[in-house]
Amino acid sequence: MPRGTWNQEWLNQNSQRAYPLTEFATKKDRSGTLALPDDFILAITFPVHAGNDVQPSKFYLKEIGVFSAGFSISIGYNSSAEDADVEDDINRPTVATTLFSRNSHAEYASYALAGTGDFADAVGQINIGKISTLSAAASGTYLFNPDDGYLEVETIDPMIRQVQGLVVINNGERSATLYGDIELFAGTNMRLDVTQGTSDTDAKITFNAIDGAGLSDDCVCEDDSAGPCIRTINGIPPTTAGNFQIVGDTCLEVQTITNGIKLVDKCSEPCCDCAELEALTLEVNTLHNASNNVQGFVNRLQAEISNMDATIIGSILSDDKCVSCE
Repeated sequence: MPRGTWNQEWLNQNSQRAYPLTEFATKKDRSGTLALPDDFILAITFPVHAGNDVQPSKFYLKEIGVFSAGFSISIGYNSSAEDADVEDDINRPTVATTLFSRNSHAEYASYALAGTGDFADAVGQINIGKISTLSAAASGTYLFNPDDGYLEVETIDPMIRQVQGLVVINNGERSATLYGDIELFAGTNMRLDVTQGTSDTDAKITFNAIDGAGLSDDCVCEDDSAGPCIRTINGIPPTTAGNFQIVGDTCLEVQTITNGIKLVDKCSEPCCDCAELEALTLEVNTLHNASNNVQGFVNRLQAEISNMDATIIGSILSDDKCVSCE
């Protein structure tokens, strides 16, 4: 019952009664410290798709957050079969949320009520009146049980689920969501067939992959001249799916490069870098020079030995006798 007939406008009337909460809602949070004023939430409308298979009478005000910067509001759904007074948040999912600032808020302002979870593609509206009473409350989050904040059935609008947007996934990459009128184009060797039945729900779009059919050349070069494609390698054809396997082994590694492959012999790779090879070369050259010096010494020694042998043999075979020393 309104406190007075001071204004008959819809939102003014709602500021004097529990609506959009039901008449029997307690409007108190679980702890009993916060009593929701009638002039805070003035109206709610939230679309619910028929495919969600829910009951409009089970939606309720689940949570109000009071912060220095603003407020948050969450709407829940009581899917629990237990007593509504029992804290069973697991079976009472959050279906919609909204946030708004203290500084930018104006009385009777509306804010988007964004759906979450199974209701992610639904967007409703919530109308907020005065925030002075809640602004005086202690900062924090206030939770409500279903009986504390059940919503009127008329705040929930049943609607038919429809396509909200399209996302294209190509090679694991997702595009941005596409909205509005979207046209589908058939690409290379593809054909789109539209089948219209007796009703709108019977309409179908079929993607047909066409083998050749003259829609594209087998191979197109940069100068737009057609050239032959690779059909075999060393006389070996690919599989029926067009795959050709090139397998490496312990020493031979197959690497992919732009428009080709690269064969790398891992076993013949040098184990030393340039600095080590340069030092090794210097040592080899030093050893080579030393070897030449040794060889020269050996040659001179061999000559001296030969001269000595000749002298000794000559002295033995000579007919001259030794001269006596008197």
